[in-house]
Amino acid sequence: MMRLKVAAVCQRGVGMMEVLVALLVLSIGVLGYAGLQLRALDSTDETYMRSQAMAIAQDAVERMMANPGAASVYETETNWDDAPAETLPQTCFTGDCVASDIASWDIDQLTWYANDLLSQGVVKVEDCAGSAGQCVLVAWGGESLDNCQDSSGVVSEVDCVVLEVRL
Repeated sequence: MMRLKVAAVCQRGVGMMEVLVALLVLSIGVLGYAGLQLRALDSTDETYMRSQAMAIAQDAVERMMANPGAASVYETETNWDDAPAETLPQTCFTGDCVASDIASWDIDQLTWYANDLLSQGVVKVEDCAGSAGQCVLVAWGGESLDNCQDSSGVVSEVDCVVLEVRL
């Protein structure tokens, strides 16, 4: 009996150490899981922005193809304002519009959509680098449209979507 008592006296605090080590291992696992969750949220946000930008670019292409008489209005870079209106433009809802008016209205709407749906979103149409067509550029997150394509038309590692259209 005496032996058991001596062994019990020597074992004091060992159970507490096991609990502390288990808590340490558990806390490392929880921190790893939290990091994975944050990365998943970032990926979800990036995917949302890219899908919205693609929808805006596709909308711009469809508007341009539906109004070929005003191709020069769409293709003039200075018509694409970086400062969108505070509210959605209603110009052609309240009056008669000719092709160039519709193109200007489309540009105002697309600029408003980009700013409203994307974080610091901007949109414009310009000549495609390395191609004879026009490119619809949509950028977000403070990205400059000048960074959306290099001299050969390649887009890489920037928050941009580029769609080519030939009118």
